[in-house]
Amino acid sequence: MYYYIYDIFTASKKYQNQLLKIEGLLTEFGIAGKNFKLNVLKNLDDIIDQALANEVTNIIAIGNDQTMSKIANLIVGKNIVMGIIPVGEPNILASAFGIKSAEEAVAIVSARNVLKLDVGKINGEYFILSIESNDGNAVFDFKDYNIKALPSNKAMGVYNININKDEFQSDPGDGIMEAVFKPKKLSWFARLFRKNSLKESSGVSIFPVKKMTIQHKKKPINISIDRQRVLKTPLEIEVLPKKLTMIVGKRRVFK
Repeated sequence: MYYYIYDIFTASKKYQNQLLKIEGLLTEFGIAGKNFKLNVLKNLDDIIDQALANEVTNIIAIGNDQTMSKIANLIVGKNIVMGIIPVGEPNILASAFGIKSAEEAVAIVSARNVLKLDVGKINGEYFILSIESNDGNAVFDFKDYNIKALPSNKAMGVYNININKDEFQSDPGDGIMEAVFKPKKLSWFARLFRKNSLKESSGVSIFPVKKMTIQHKKKPINISIDRQRVLKTPLEIEVLPKKLTMIVGKRRVFK
């Protein structure tokens, strides 16, 4: 049994033709299920509780990154398999999981290639991809020791999935995330005066992490969570191994 959860914004007229096509494909693939269209009267928490009570194990988000994150935050550690059919923007998460279009997503949901993925816990919330900041004042606090950025490193992140294609490997199923200090990306203008711009990412410092606190040197800094919302330091980070079960495509950015 599949529950399909449509985000509120998909009620806009501009998405109606696309939704009709998606629903036709779901029927064609034999995976049509119960539809829930979120609105001010229909609470997401209640839908998840209903799914658990009815032992529904497949929940498919129809929407964008925010849609997926809202649902994922409610099902971490639960016996539910999650999929995404991307509608609207942004859809960085869907792309990371190898899903490039809504039409392709239906076939991927039907194939139901499932992986158990790690998630990051941050001050009681969860993240799937990464946390990032362009502020070089971050401090990685590993309890027994601290690590500060080099003068050349003006950006930081903790990565479950390396969506930037930086020069390090991330495996969202190994129980470890990568805490990274790296140089800030140069502007196109600055690169005109740099002889070897191919080495722009040199100086990246990488630290495997299961649990740590992100502190700050002088004043609290803003940290972007999955490129959607912002929290301020200090922030407690913990890796929760294999707590989110996802339907993924073959063209995902990780193994």
